[in-house]
Amino acid sequence: MPNEIWAHKLQPIEFTIFSYLCYCQSHNRLGDLTLEMIATGVHSTTNTVKKYIESLISKDLITDEWSLAPSLQCSSYKNFFTLPNEIFLLKLPPSAFMVYAYLLLIEDRKTHTCHPSYNTIAADAGLSKNTALKSINILLETGLITVKPSSYYDKSGMKWKGNNLYTILPIHSAVDIFHQRQFRKLEIDTAKSRFAAQTTV
Repeated sequence: MPNEIWAHKLQPIEFTIFSYLCYCQSHNRLGDLTLEMIATGVHSTTNTVKKYIESLISKDLITDEWSLAPSLQCSSYKNFFTLPNEIFLLKLPPSAFMVYAYLLLIEDRKTHTCHPSYNTIAADAGLSKNTALKSINILLETGLITVKPSSYYDKSGMKWKGNNLYTILPIHSAVDIFHQRQFRKLEIDTAKSRFAAQTTV
């Protein structure tokens, strides 16, 4: 993902669609891509995808063929950050997807940690503080990050509460959790169907 994308202050669903198109382009999948396939990939509706693809085109972020605009196709690695391919399997709400991407943008690549404030996350991602908080909780529940409180001492020795320390976890852990929950949901739905069938006999 090009770092420059953050300067455009995209809406969460717009950002998610752009990210998915980047993923498809990097895997040479744009040629066969349809609106329906994008909608499935970002867990949205075809009408929503159509609306925001038109918006991305009007902002010169993608071409009419849905590839990245030439201005965003930079070969220098320092101008990009990476999203794991598996992130699209987890069906994250767009705001949570965007916050996760932001944490990856600013993380320390060696420790996989960062410590932005809620206000910073909200401002840089173009979200309300409340939405940023909810998104962090979703990422926690999904198993994508851990959060630890921090503190610091000022020059006079007074202890103050610092920003949370976020650690980005390996994506495969979150994928495992997702599949376990999906399997559990399937078991519950199957049990409900059986019970309903028995009570109607």
